[in-house]
Amino acid sequence: MDLTVIVNHPLFGNVLHTLLITVVIFFLRRMVGNRMILDRDMDQSEKRKWMVAVKNIAFFIWLFAIVVIWIQQLQSIGATVVVFAAAIVVATKEFILNIVGYLFRSSAKPFSIGDRIEVNAVRGDVLDQNITGVTLLEVGSGVKTHQYTGSSVFIPNAVFLSALVKNETLMGGDYVFHIITLNLKMTDDWQTAEAALLNAAQAVCRPYFDQANRQMTYLSKKHALDQPGVEPRINIQIPEHDKVTLQLRMPVPTKRRGRIEADVLRAYLMIQEENKAKYADTKKVSPERAEEIPE
Repeated sequence: MDLTVIVNHPLFGNVLHTLLITVVIFFLRRMVGNRMILDRDMDQSEKRKWMVAVKNIAFFIWLFAIVVIWIQQLQSIGATVVVFAAAIVVATKEFILNIVGYLFRSSAKPFSIGDRIEVNAVRGDVLDQNITGVTLLEVGSGVKTHQYTGSSVFIPNAVFLSALVKNETLMGGDYVFHIITLNLKMTDDWQTAEAALLNAAQAVCRPYFDQANRQMTYLSKKHALDQPGVEPRINIQIPEHDKVTLQLRMPVPTKRRGRIEADVLRAYLMIQEENKAKYADTKKVSPERAEEIPE
């Protein structure tokens, strides 16, 4: 085939411009992404947010450029497209719903990259979000579990049009209030357990009080809310007549909830062991010396 005929074809320029725009945008995206990966001063969660943002911006710029390049050809086949519009809508219903879900999610902004969310009983950290859906790094199983399962879950944007979305990250901040529930029998020494649990939380979470308090102050002013205290607190409940439930609320970094919960429980058990040892030593003291032991 004569190359002159191909070069002089009216569509040749459009194809060439399309390839050029695609290559340029691809390399610019890779260059910016690699630069962010090598940036040691940027937090990992911030890197994920910016990398996803760069990817989505590059896609929309590419899409806009393609439309501009091929606008004349699209106009020439407009009448034909109208004829098949109904069939196209039916065939691409799910894709259209995903686009509508993307627009709805972008306007509502129920979560962002790095947030831990729950959608239709699926929990995980948001890794990626684009025009087709959201990718989660799954956490489970159970609402009280904070361990990664090693699996990723893709949720189409169409799901967000009707699904209930629970965001476990308090207003997108670096700190959240975490709840630890401790179940006891009514016959147990719940007062000692309450004091031990509170002391354990104070010891483990004390390094985070200042930063958590600054975040709560900022969020309270931004959203016109009453500022909650960041010190650990325990709420006592009696779910049944023979049971006592201690609910500990404490401020923790968003990404370390599971690890800090384990540290608090470990410290609690150690304090309880120390209390048992002191009680055993007290029982061994002679009646004459028992009066000298301060209460």
